[in-house]
Amino acid sequence: MQKKHLYLYILACIIAAGCGKADAVFFQDKSTVVKADRAGWTATASSEETTCETATAGLVLDGKTATYWSSQGCPAVLPYPHSITVDMKKAINLVTIDIIARQNDANGMTKFKLEGSTDGTAWTILRDNLAFVPTTRTAQSYPVPSSATWRYLRVTALAGPIQKAFLSEIDVYTTK
Repeated sequence: MQKKHLYLYILACIIAAGCGKADAVFFQDKSTVVKADRAGWTATASSEETTCETATAGLVLDGKTATYWSSQGCPAVLPYPHSITVDMKKAINLVTIDIIARQNDANGMTKFKLEGSTDGTAWTILRDNLAFVPTTRTAQSYPVPSSATWRYLRVTALAGPIQKAFLSEIDVYTTK
């Protein structure tokens, strides 16, 4: 086989191997997606702060960056991991997840994972060991494999400078 043909053959094999994996598709360009309508969605958490302040899970869906969900910190702080689960009420094709940090505290999570579920019981890891910058006050975007639809989205905080985790908003982008 000629050298030129060998290169073309190798290139074709690489392209075929990468393109044949639907779960490898990530949408970095938000012009191909639309923000999902969160009307009717609900959120629950592994724990939430209700004693020393009101920082319940549903606040990540209220459209206000001044409010936030916080894991329990009073009367006792619970250790990591902390999770918040969004029930989108119907299966949708997740493309990108936007997460906004709590606006008045820079000590939030620094590492987390994203999971999807069709039934709220069996979970599939969409992305793991993701970095989060709690001092960034604008949305941080995380593309996820778009080869399946999910009804539930779970964000699990894995680490941070303190044992509490908190988030202001969670938005989901789906295909147009």
